[in-house]
Amino acid sequence: MTRVISVVSGKGGVGKTTVTSNLGTALSRQGHDVLIIDGNFSGANLAQHFGLGFSDVTFNDVLRGDAYITQAVSKHPEGVSIVPASVLEFSTNADQLKHSLVEFLGDKDFVFIDAAAGIGDEVEAAIEASDEVLLVSEPELPALTNCLGAKKMAEQLNRDVLGLVVNGVKNEKSEVSLEDAQDLMETNIIGKVPDHKHVREAIALRKPVVSHKPQSKASLAIRDVAHRVKGNEPPERGLTVRIKSSIHDIAPF
Repeated sequence: MTRVISVVSGKGGVGKTTVTSNLGTALSRQGHDVLIIDGNFSGANLAQHFGLGFSDVTFNDVLRGDAYITQAVSKHPEGVSIVPASVLEFSTNADQLKHSLVEFLGDKDFVFIDAAAGIGDEVEAAIEASDEVLLVSEPELPALTNCLGAKKMAEQLNRDVLGLVVNGVKNEKSEVSLEDAQDLMETNIIGKVPDHKHVREAIALRKPVVSHKPQSKASLAIRDVAHRVKGNEPPERGLTVRIKSSIHDIAPF
């Protein structure tokens, strides 16, 4: 049975698309059939994270009824399927989102909807089209407060909340602690992804960091989230793996 998961943040700039693209790629690398849809019609950029150019057919065309969703799908070398939204068209009929997914349900293991920022109509449509919701926030109070609003919307729509991924962690004193974030959000933290230049390098290279630097701490953290999304505990990593990961993050290349 296909699991449809919307990834929401409540605020822009917290790395929601980065988490979505890497989580989908990590699950694909673990042998799952994954589709990622860009549901951010007012600020589409999922295609850029995967190095895709301008698409002749986008999800906007699908929602208008001008194309089938199968016509808008691009296959990434990592195995994940991607449905980009138009970067030049800023409005569409988001209400048709759920209906457009019907022909794909049962064909994929996971369908991720990379929702828009905020808690507007686009986000509501993404949540309504999904069965579960994954929250993403940076460890800052404004981001967490806005994310709380997105969580409330998911609960009002009776969607299961998988938990919170805390992204861009720098381990600075100014950050909200994981314990306080969990108390504020009243949900489990299922991932802590560190801020690192490898993540920014991967975005500049237009590829997921789990492909660019698979042994980096950020990639290992994303793979842990993938296991938890599946309901499993991440595998224990020995001392050798942890040392290699630390050296990998320090290395200049």
